[in-house]
Amino acid sequence: MDWINGMINRLQPDLFRPEDLESLPPHEYVPKLSDIVLPSIFLAVLFIMIRHLLDGILIKPIGAYFGVNDIVSKETVTPVPSLEAVYKVCRNPKPNAITSLAKKSEMTVRQVEIWFRKRKKQDKVTDMKRLEDASWQFIFYFIMSWYGIYVLWDKPWFTQSVHCWTGWPSQQTVSDGIYWYYLLELAFYISSIVTICTDHKRKDFVEMSVHHIVTILLIGLSWNYNAVRVGTLVICIHDPVDYLLAFAKMSNYCKYIKVSDLCFVLFAVVWIATRLITYPYMVLYSVTIELPEYVNNNGPHEQFYGSSFVMQLLKVMLGVLQILHIFWTIMIIRTAAKKFTEGQLQDVRSDSDNSEKEDVSSNNHYTENSSHMNGHIRRVKTIS
Repeated sequence: MDWINGMINRLQPDLFRPEDLESLPPHEYVPKLSDIVLPSIFLAVLFIMIRHLLDGILIKPIGAYFGVNDIVSKETVTPVPSLEAVYKVCRNPKPNAITSLAKKSEMTVRQVEIWFRKRKKQDKVTDMKRLEDASWQFIFYFIMSWYGIYVLWDKPWFTQSVHCWTGWPSQQTVSDGIYWYYLLELAFYISSIVTICTDHKRKDFVEMSVHHIVTILLIGLSWNYNAVRVGTLVICIHDPVDYLLAFAKMSNYCKYIKVSDLCFVLFAVVWIATRLITYPYMVLYSVTIELPEYVNNNGPHEQFYGSSFVMQLLKVMLGVLQILHIFWTIMIIRTAAKKFTEGQLQDVRSDSDNSEKEDVSSNNHYTENSSHMNGHIRRVKTIS
């Protein structure tokens, strides 16, 4: 294990000069890359195990008590290899593709459409599964939101971001509380990358994947370059809004619509306050204005900062997060508009793929034709 940690530490730049380390008070800790990489991976595996354990012993019984749907569609679909191959790539083929598939499989266009609708219904995610996902997010973000406030409450940079760079990089130390704050957050997002690929399909899969990857890189690189103070601000700004959204979803799945609506309103208010106001005002302003000013006026690391590709990359990734904030704000506005116009609250940054929304009027039609279609498919299989 020591040789692995040694290789990991080689990725860390030489930020701490011998005289800097000698001037640190006794028992003060400076970030070391090996102290967070392997522990976060082991902890991510533990998180996945804890999540599945909680699903079985806590979340499912609670969901069953509130009558949350856990019934998977029992409707069978006779497999057609040519259609199944297309379904794995695209669940909603375009009309011209459907016409081509109908000719290839010797079926009518309508029968192909029915096959795809029934196949999607077979894969539809239950509300219980969504409740499990939302509950795990609520538990983690609720705990970490308040833990982050507890850890940062007495820190000067919590209210004045200019202190993020006082003594940076060689004179800044990390407390045990901040170390665990970073470690738990990094482990959670590593586990989220795994679960987002193995769980049901989401309509914003790409955006969430980008968000998780950028977050992991930001946490890792900020630790590596001892930009931990601004990193804690980014985490603390992001977490509170997520547990409000998760609780709104949980309430919706449990059919407490008024509670869900109230949580959504609180979520929207906190989202705007944190993601569109606090984040750019404190974090983006700090890394683009306050950090260069500090380096120019105080730092012996001016040359290192100016030529560091990684420090510039950190700025870019923080900007990417803001772009994602704007993207999701548009989704929130659309959700709010739909609520006022149609009286129905849909998930923001939805848990599910759009293709799960079935056309109810079409369901009746393809149910009437299902026996005829299945008979035709059996004939096609016999011929092939």
